[in-house]
Amino acid sequence: MSCDTLSLDVTTYPDGLFQHLVHLKRLVLIGSINDDAQFPAGIVQGLNSLEELYINSWPEGGKWPQLEQVKDTLTFLDIDTIGVPILRNTTFQALRDIPLKVFLVHGQLTNIEAGTFCPFTNLTKLLINASYGSSIKLVSIARGLQCLAGRKLEEIILPRVVTTGESSVTLTQEMFSYLADICVKKVDLSNNKITQVDGNAITNSTFFRCIEYLDLSKNMLNMGTLMSALINIHFMENLKYLDLSTIYRMSSSFSHTYNTTTRGGFYLPIPPKLSYINISGVARYTIVAVDLTLTQSDHLTVFDFSKNDLLDIPAHLECCKNLKLLDISHMKIQQNVFNNTNMVTNLETLLVNDVTSDDDMFVSPTEPFFHAMPKLTRLDLSGNNLQLINKNTFRNFIKLENLSLARNRLNDLPEEILTMVWLKHLDVTSNSLSVISKYQQTMLDDIVVNNGSFYLYMAGNIFSCSCGTLHFIQWLQETDVSLDDHGNYSCILGDGTLSDTATFYARRTFQWRTCVGQFWLSVAIIETLIALLSLLVSFLVKTYFPRIEHHLLQVLGYNPGRRPQREDFDYDAYICYESAQYDWPYHCLFKELPQVSQGIRLYLPDLHDPVGCSQAEVTIDALSRSWKIIIVLTENFLKDEWIHFTVLSTVRLMSVNNAISDRVLLLYRDMSLAARARVPQYLLNVVSEEHILDVEESPHFWTHLCQCILNDKPTALF
Repeated sequence: MSCDTLSLDVTTYPDGLFQHLVHLKRLVLIGSINDDAQFPAGIVQGLNSLEELYINSWPEGGKWPQLEQVKDTLTFLDIDTIGVPILRNTTFQALRDIPLKVFLVHGQLTNIEAGTFCPFTNLTKLLINASYGSSIKLVSIARGLQCLAGRKLEEIILPRVVTTGESSVTLTQEMFSYLADICVKKVDLSNNKITQVDGNAITNSTFFRCIEYLDLSKNMLNMGTLMSALINIHFMENLKYLDLSTIYRMSSSFSHTYNTTTRGGFYLPIPPKLSYINISGVARYTIVAVDLTLTQSDHLTVFDFSKNDLLDIPAHLECCKNLKLLDISHMKIQQNVFNNTNMVTNLETLLVNDVTSDDDMFVSPTEPFFHAMPKLTRLDLSGNNLQLINKNTFRNFIKLENLSLARNRLNDLPEEILTMVWLKHLDVTSNSLSVISKYQQTMLDDIVVNNGSFYLYMAGNIFSCSCGTLHFIQWLQETDVSLDDHGNYSCILGDGTLSDTATFYARRTFQWRTCVGQFWLSVAIIETLIALLSLLVSFLVKTYFPRIEHHLLQVLGYNPGRRPQREDFDYDAYICYESAQYDWPYHCLFKELPQVSQGIRLYLPDLHDPVGCSQAEVTIDALSRSWKIIIVLTENFLKDEWIHFTVLSTVRLMSVNNAISDRVLLLYRDMSLAARARVPQYLLNVVSEEHILDVEESPHFWTHLCQCILNDKPTALF
């Protein structure tokens, strides 16, 4: 009946309301408190089997005679809101004859009178949780418990009791003197603004000898004060669990040296049964490097040193030889952190997640980061921003079963991990994996065959769903490896949209056809192009085989040719002209050129043609023996049939043998535009533009003409 709209009074809950619930064992009455109305004391009538009662009020004066009806069964009482600021020695007098074992009280408290808890003769667990605004003091609670002297309690839970009124709390000898004769197994004083512990507060009393669980976490203890108090911690001969984590105001570092050995250091004898120490976060804002040896530490199995600024474990320490779990997560660590082989020889669980370091120790360390840990079964390296892992990092772990590499930046599974024969759980969630290769898939499947099972956790990775990863998507659904999220992970499609591997697998037939179709279309196009190219090459080879053969033979060194030179010809120039225009070629051209270039060899038909021979043969022979051919064009040049034969022979000679470029020179002499238009096109085709000259009577013209004749830059071979 937990409802704020219901008032906890006799109007809402009349007497005998639940009397017919004869087998009811648990009753919850949490409503609004009405101070002006009468407390519903009759709600327990008929509840002869009631074992647990949750209520947020209590009758004024502590009188509740109806509880007599549940005195044989009620063992658990939780007062959610006590409603009164002071607990008096009469507040719980109605519980005197009730065998209550567990009592929980919450509310704003200012004081607890001595003798308040005297009615709890069978109490095993007491929890007092003051709400915000309470000004109660721990010494007041201790005084109220004094009347339980000589009794045995399982737990006294006092978390966050001091909320206002005191800025700091000191655990004094007086406070513990009220509890000296009470035997309590578990004591929780967490989050109470405790700043100091008197050096003589921990004494050889029944209270400290009985404690098995002590929680002082979330306080503001000074390290020096704390260590001074812990000197007497050996009095807690049954202590198994000690929690000193998250000390908020660490203001100084601690170093102390006793010259007990040549090595020096601080030797702290701890309780012989202590198996768990939690000092997480005790040096979050300062650097604490304590040269500390814990003696009598053979029973210590769990050591939580996480969330500290710096961890410095000297290599020579000989304590903690049977340590099973070491937590150094959320810290800045050094390369030699595991040099102390005494502490790691029997380790079974090592937590090194979310650490920082000056060196990249996991990738390429100068020496192995982890030393031999032959019994280690669980290793947590999550949250360390790892991109690569040195292949020798895990070589000393011969029994590792559980490895976490979550929240890193790995884009591939380290191959060394997949060869670890004992590995059963691998966590690579929230990394940068996009696919697992076929080789790695085979290795994972082999692990299942050899070991019977393997668990792989990959949620938080964005995989690739494409043609190239079809094998991986199919493997996720068909493998015997146990996968988280049933093998369904987020993935990016080829078009950049977000999907998941299960959806992609459901359409695997369509995806396969799409991927295979694209492949075979590309193959078909390539093969078609190859076929067309082969046909074209075959056609060219068949058509031009002699030329191709000739070119290849020349490339291979057969019939090496030599470029023709001017000296290879009998004449430098053959002069072709109209017979009627003999004067200018003979009197000007034939006489001026030797003056410009001494020794130039010119062939003039009227001067050099032999008598009595075939004119055609003589002309063709003279043209072939001449380096260049000069054709003097005049107005009626082409009307001369013999000259027309000479021009045609020249053109044919150029077409058959093009060993020399720019072999023909044309000289326009006294030609009108109409005559120039009648120059045959086939003649112009064998003459370059710069070798068509207008005749000028100037020294520059004769010099330029000589240069054109004597030009020795052939571009072709015979």
